[in-house]
Amino acid sequence: MLDLQQLETFRVVAVTSNFTRAAAQLGYHQSTVTFHIKSLERELGVRLFERHRFSRTIAMTDVGRRTFEYAERLLALAAEAKAKAASFARGRSQEG
Repeated sequence: MLDLQQLETFRVVAVTSNFTRAAAQLGYHQSTVTFHIKSLERELGVRLFERHRFSRTIAMTDVGRRTFEYAERLLALAAEAKAKAASFARGRSQEG
């Protein structure tokens, strides 16, 4: 099962192209970001990023770029569902 927190971490790493900046933006330790990305890669069975150890840079793989589009869609749907549920709950509480 895909984890929305891991997808959000993936999205931020993809946008920043940097694990350290992604960690700072998300308020995580870098090790947490690394764990999320490795867990997501394991779940999907693919490499999402090419890691270049000596230059300490990363680049999305072709599969990573395709997955990024799905991640954005899934995260948008999750945010929409959360907003709709909250809106429904507010409406119900006003009825009673």
